[in-house]
Amino acid sequence: MEIEIAEKAGFCFGVDRAVKIAYDTAKEKKSQVYTYGMLIHNSDVTNELEQMGVTCIDEISEIPNGSTVIVRAHGISEEEYRKLLGNDINVIDATCPFVKRIHKIVEQEHQKGRQVVIAGDKNHPEVKGINGWCQNSAFIVGNEEDCQEILKNDSSLPISIVSQTTLRPEKAKKIEKFLKKYFTNVIFFDTICSATEERQKAAKGLAKKSEVMLVLGGKNSSNTEKLFEICREHCKETYKIENAKELDGLAHLFKKNIKKVGITAGASTPEKVIKEAKLTMAEITNEMNFAEALEETLKPLTTGDIVKGVVIGITPTEVQVDIDGKYDGVIPFNEMTNDSSANLSELVKIGDEVDVFVVHVSDRDGVVTLSKKKIDAEKGLQELRADFENKTVLNGRIAEIVRGGVVTIAKGIRVFIPASEAAERFIEDLGALLGTEASFRIIKMDKDRRGRLRVVGSIKSVAREISQQKADEFWDSAEVDKKYTGTVKSLTNFGAFIDLGGADGLIHISELSDSRIKHPSEVVKVGDTIDVYIKELSRENNKISLVKELKAEKEAREAAFWAGIEVGKTYTGTVKSLTNFGAFVDIGGVDGLVHISELSWNRIKHPSEVIAVGDSIEVYIKDVNPETKKIALGHKKEEDSPWYQATKDIKVGDTVKCKIVRILPFGAFAEIAPFVDGLIHVSQIANTRIDKPSDVLNIGDEVETRIIEINNDTKQIGLSRKVLLPDYAPEIEKEEEVAADESYTEESSFTLGDILDVE
Repeated sequence: MEIEIAEKAGFCFGVDRAVKIAYDTAKEKKSQVYTYGMLIHNSDVTNELEQMGVTCIDEISEIPNGSTVIVRAHGISEEEYRKLLGNDINVIDATCPFVKRIHKIVEQEHQKGRQVVIAGDKNHPEVKGINGWCQNSAFIVGNEEDCQEILKNDSSLPISIVSQTTLRPEKAKKIEKFLKKYFTNVIFFDTICSATEERQKAAKGLAKKSEVMLVLGGKNSSNTEKLFEICREHCKETYKIENAKELDGLAHLFKKNIKKVGITAGASTPEKVIKEAKLTMAEITNEMNFAEALEETLKPLTTGDIVKGVVIGITPTEVQVDIDGKYDGVIPFNEMTNDSSANLSELVKIGDEVDVFVVHVSDRDGVVTLSKKKIDAEKGLQELRADFENKTVLNGRIAEIVRGGVVTIAKGIRVFIPASEAAERFIEDLGALLGTEASFRIIKMDKDRRGRLRVVGSIKSVAREISQQKADEFWDSAEVDKKYTGTVKSLTNFGAFIDLGGADGLIHISELSDSRIKHPSEVVKVGDTIDVYIKELSRENNKISLVKELKAEKEAREAAFWAGIEVGKTYTGTVKSLTNFGAFVDIGGVDGLVHISELSWNRIKHPSEVIAVGDSIEVYIKDVNPETKKIALGHKKEEDSPWYQATKDIKVGDTVKCKIVRILPFGAFAEIAPFVDGLIHVSQIANTRIDKPSDVLNIGDEVETRIIEINNDTKQIGLSRKVLLPDYAPEIEKEEEVAADESYTEESSFTLGDILDVE
C-alpha cells in the first residue's frame, strides 16, 4: 500500500508563526504567560504549551496584572485589543498577518460608510474578531441563503465583501456573484489565504487518486473541516482524525487490498503528528516492521533533508554545526546570508539551535555542506508574501548597487529596488545610497520565464506616504503668524525656499536682510536652519509666503533700538553681507555698515580678505542718521594699530636698528616696524654737512639710529644717526644748528613736485 502526504499539509505560515512565538515566550519565562483563547485548534500543541506554563484563558478580566498575554493567530476584536492594552499586561500580538490585513480593510471600509459583509462561519473566532473592527455591524454569511437579511436594504447600499481566510474560494465567489445581482455598488476583497487555497488544491488532487483519504486536524478546526468536505467530494472513504491514536478504529480499512492512502492536514496540525500517522499506518499494514521503522529514523543524511543542528564554531568564512550524527556540518558564508558585508558572529551565536538544509554529503571526508539561507528563504518567503499582501513597510540596508537600481535583503530574500523607486525624487548617483538604511515595501512578487523568483521593492512609495502624512499634519495646524524653524532647501534669484517639515515656503529676497542684497546666497546657504513666520498661505494652491519677522515685532524692535542708540556704544554683531566698500552687520535686528577702511589697519582690496558672512564681529557706533536710518560702524581698535604696537615698547633715547625705505631731499625714512616709519632729517644723518641724504644713505641700508622724538598726535617719530657716530660732538651741535637749518633752507629748498618726483 502506498501512503502519500499532500504537498501542502500542516502548519500554515500564520499558525507556525504563532506557535513559535508561544514557545519562545514560554522559554523566556519573564512572567506568567497566557493565551487569550485557544492558540490553535490542536490539543497536542496546547497540552505541550500548558506543560511549559502557557495557560489558555477566555476572559480578559481573569488575566492578572503584570502577566504576558499572547493574542492568537485568529486575531481579536478592536474592543478586546484596547482592553488588553489598557491593563498592566504585556501584550504579544501573534495575529496572522493575513488576518491583520482583513482587520485593516474592514476598519477602513466601515469608516467610509460602507456596509461590510463577511463571507464565513459566524461562530469562528477569526470571523468574530474581524467583525469587531467594524463595531460588530457586519453581515456574516456562509452561503447565498444567508444573504436574505441583506436584501432588505436598498439596492444602492454600498457593500464591501471580505472572506474568512480559510473559506473555500468557490463559496466566496458565489456570495459575491449573488450580491452583485441585487446591489449596484459592491466591492469584493479577495482575502482568502493563499496557503489555504494551495492546501485545499493539493488535498483535492490527492483525494481524486486515493482510495482512502485521512484528514488530520483539531476537532474544532474550521479549515480542517473544509479540507474534509473537499476530500469527501472526491473520495468517499474520507475520514477526519485528530492524531495517530485514532487510527486504531480504522485498522480494518488498511488491512483490505488498498493500493493508495492519502493524508492531508489542517493548518493547526504539527508535522510530527502527520509523520506519526504515516508510521502508524505502515505498522498496521505490516509494510514496515520495527527494524525498518528504526532504520527509517536512523537513515543517513541525503541532499534535500532538513535537519536541526547546534552551532559549535564560528569563523569569518563559515559556521560549524553539530547535527547529531556521524558527520560534521558546515555552513559556508554564502549559504548563511545574501549580504556580502555581514558579520557571521552577529548572525548566530555558539549554542544557537538552527534549522538547516542538506546541500551535499561527502562520505570521503565526512563533511556535510549545509545551508541556513535556503531555510530562511523559505520561511522569509512566506512572511514576505504576507508583507506584500498587507503592504507592510519594511526596513533594510542597501547592500548592493546593480544595473538599473539597488538591492536590499528582506528576511533572507534579495529585493531589487529600481532606480525609479529608490527615492522620493530621482537621484542620479545611486552610490550615495550604499550602506544606508531605507524603509520600503514590496510592490511585486512573481517568477520570470525561467521560474526564478522576482521580488521588487519601492522606497519611493513609502517616502511619499511619509511626506504626505507630514504635509497633512502641517496644513492641519498651519496658520498665519505662526513661527517655524525650517531648513533652507534651495535658492533662487528672488528668494529662498524653506522646508517647514511637511511643506515648503518661500521667503522673498527682500525679507532676508534689512540691507539691500543682490542674491539670497549673500545671507543664507542651502542647509542653514532659519526661524520664519507664515505671512500668507493657501492650501488649495499649496503656496506659503514667509517672513523672518512679524511686522509688529519688527517695528517694536526697531523703535526700541533707535531709542537706545548712541555714538560709541559697542555691539557684538553678525556679518550679513559683503560689498566692495564694506560689510553690513546685524547689531540686533538692525543692520549697520562697517566701511572697508574700518575692517583692517592693513590695506585690503575687499572685505572678504578679513571677514566672511556669518562671522561674529565686535563693532561700535561711529555715526547715526535717524532720518535715513543709516548707521556707520567702527571696528578697528587703537590698541591693534601698527603705530600703537610699534611705539608701546619704545621711548625717546632708545637705540633702534632700522631699514632705509625712502629718501627725500630733506631726509630719509627708515622702517622701525611694519607700516611705521621714522624720519632721519638730513641734519641728523652725519656729523658733517651733506648736500643730500643720498650722498650717505641708500634705500635698503640697515642703520642704527636713536629715537629723538615720538609725537603721538601727528604719529611721527624723529630719528638721529649722527649721535651714534664715533666723531659725534654734542657741544658744538647747538652752535651749528641754526646756521645749518638756514643754509639748508636756502640751498636745498624743494617743492611738492620735487618730493613726488623722488617718490
